[in-house]
Amino acid sequence: MRELHIPKGVEVVIGTLGCNAKKSLWGEDTLVWKPHRWMSPLPTAVSNAPIPGVYSNIMTFLGGKRACLGFKFSEMEMKVVLSVLVSKFTFELSDKPVQWNVGTVWYPTVGMESKPRMPLKVSLYKSG
Repeated sequence: MRELHIPKGVEVVIGTLGCNAKKSLWGEDTLVWKPHRWMSPLPTAVSNAPIPGVYSNIMTFLGGKRACLGFKFSEMEMKVVLSVLVSKFTFELSDKPVQWNVGTVWYPTVGMESKPRMPLKVSLYKSG
């Protein structure tokens, strides 16, 4: 199937998580946080998939004429904030169990509680 008629006024919800976490594309460990996935060549299944995304073969920012206009700004903003934080502080996870939840955005909680939080041990970076 290449197209589908959708009557005017019908609300369409695109399941970006279904694509971004598809085991047949990303592997069995698709839900494991592994930033190094993007530091080496992507799996062939991902590279060859016709995913209409504008960034790194994921649908987070959608694609085509409906793609997020601010995705590059968002990407740059995250890099600037991270570069400042990483150069001034060290970060360690606490011993509390963190669970990632899916809503409008992904957010962490401690265990099954509903309040978003990500306990971290933060210290000033001390060089040499």
